[in-house]
Amino acid sequence: MFIEPEKLAELKRIDLLSYLLQAEPERLKKISRNTFCIRDHDSLHISNGLWHWQSVGIGGRSALDFLIKVEGFSFKEAVKHLQNLSKDIVWEDIKDHPKPKERNLLFPQKDENDFEAAVYLKRRGIDEELIQNCIQKDLIFQSVFKNIDTGHVYKQVAFVGFDHQKPIPKYINLRGIHNDYKGDSFGSNKAFSFLLQAKNPTNVVHVCEASIDVLSYASLMKLYQKDYETIHILSLGGVQIPRNDSKISCKTPIALEQFLRDFPEVNSIVLHLDNDRAGRLATKTIQKNLTQYHVRDSPPKYGKDVNDDLKTRLGIEKYPRNPCQKRIQTR
Repeated sequence: MFIEPEKLAELKRIDLLSYLLQAEPERLKKISRNTFCIRDHDSLHISNGLWHWQSVGIGGRSALDFLIKVEGFSFKEAVKHLQNLSKDIVWEDIKDHPKPKERNLLFPQKDENDFEAAVYLKRRGIDEELIQNCIQKDLIFQSVFKNIDTGHVYKQVAFVGFDHQKPIPKYINLRGIHNDYKGDSFGSNKAFSFLLQAKNPTNVVHVCEASIDVLSYASLMKLYQKDYETIHILSLGGVQIPRNDSKISCKTPIALEQFLRDFPEVNSIVLHLDNDRAGRLATKTIQKNLTQYHVRDSPPKYGKDVNDDLKTRLGIEKYPRNPCQKRIQTR
């Protein structure tokens, strides 16, 4: 594989904002006149030609830096990816590249206690006994991050996803306790997203979009005197709208693919994805792709997501009923 030095220099001049506007515009969110962030990494800000991932403490200018430091590409893979957007670059030898090496998971600093995380989750309607059970199993904890530049201290609830075959953390989803921050810790592998695993083998998995929705569904089961530990409850780590959102995305979420490989006894999937465009498209995708499984669509009855549904049933907040819920469930 060879690329001329001047062509490589051209690729290195591509800034992150220009790259995202061309390749992944759906990931961009404007937060001020000259500043953008990325929807799946809210603390990664892009401004004045530079980008800085505040919660991790890394940054750069070019799209090449971003692909390597954030997306986990090798240098060769990042260069090849960018050259595919620029048709005038010619490779002398194009071969299939191996998958990028797995990044080391950046484990957030644990706070001295989990009190604020527990209070936050209880405000969201999560069952207190369930919270303590997850803390004891290291499935959730309270993380703390201090911004060296500003001195501000940020605290998050950390939701941990483990390798399904051995107790090794592979994924950490972070949600701000005192702000709206949502994101994954650097090096997280979405294939091993947050999971409440059944105590005993079972043939059914219930699937939600976010980690908080997993805890919400388990809390709903407890609310109606059902044992949530008799089933698997899996988070997809979020879903994304395809670039052409008028069509069904062609990809099954990686977290569900990995789970089904690791739990071959499962043959029934119950989907509780959000009542928005992304959730409905993801539901159709899974139904289309996994015809060998019994797939049932059971969206939240109230509000946008399972946590809205839980809070409505508990009387914490009130959300409108989804008029399509009953019709979709009976298909």
